[in-house]
Amino acid sequence: MVKAVTWCAKCLFLYLVVVILATRLATIFTLPVWSIATRFHWTTQGNVVFSLNYFLPIFATVGFLIGLIPFYRLTRTIPAFSSSTDTSKDPPTFFDRTPAILWAWLPVTIAFLVRYFTWTSRNSSVINSRAITTGRFARFFGTLNMQNPSLLDARWASDRFIFTGPMLFLMACALAVYLRRRLTARHRTSGPASLPSTEE
Repeated sequence: MVKAVTWCAKCLFLYLVVVILATRLATIFTLPVWSIATRFHWTTQGNVVFSLNYFLPIFATVGFLIGLIPFYRLTRTIPAFSSSTDTSKDPPTFFDRTPAILWAWLPVTIAFLVRYFTWTSRNSSVINSRAITTGRFARFFGTLNMQNPSLLDARWASDRFIFTGPMLFLMACALAVYLRRRLTARHRTSGPASLPSTEE
């Protein structure tokens, strides 16, 4: 039970870290892309407008790239982390075998879905249900060009920077971690099998 609680706490902690990155340090991720796009004349938008338009795909891409970094190998080289080994004789559980980053997207996805389906437009009483569905998707995932006055309110930025952005970041990061683990596991299993043939 303690392992499950610790594992869930790690998932929530990763979500909070990503929310801080999204709300406080968003320009660190979008500014280099905006600089390159401006230098090569791919966009004429200002930094703020560009960030609001393309923050979601940039943030998801950053999450995928971070997921490709094997952080567990870095912690092994630090004595403070490598010396703290688990000496328990219990067989490894699901929480021991699965990194929290693979499931850190779940809390924010649940929160996002609740917010996504409970949100209603200020003009919801005069537009049909199909327009509400389209407007809901545009509000949470669309660019500024797709927004209209009925979609913009005081919580528009927080919905994208606290719910949508972190969800996409953690999903992309979990996908990259999963792919990296599958590739490295395949490499480890195929490596020893090829040794006897080379020695022969």
